[in-house]
Amino acid sequence: MATLTWAAVLEIRAMARRRKALSSWPDDDYVACIAWLADLVHGMSMGGRRESRWKFWREQKRPMSWSWNVAGPAGQAWILATLAKYGLEGWTPPPPLPVMVSPTDITT
Repeated sequence: MATLTWAAVLEIRAMARRRKALSSWPDDDYVACIAWLADLVHGMSMGGRRESRWKFWREQKRPMSWSWNVAGPAGQAWILATLAKYGLEGWTPPPPLPVMVSPTDITT
């Protein structure tokens, strides 16, 4: 989602200039906070692309599914707070990803 990537870039720039982490970050290590936020939005779309690089992502009905499910509680809170900040409170989180079961895990 382009809004999240844009917001993350703004926050990363602000943290780098202020040398201070986000207020929700548990300590004052702003470099770790910048790395965490960059990792969080790394795979998110910047928008405006004509065609996705990966067929899997084109076919996916909920493109934020992977990002949401691997973000963890802190990342999910940041996503929801950022969307609310920019007037997108109506967005609903995607369902959990399906659990892959190995054939060796199946008991009969």
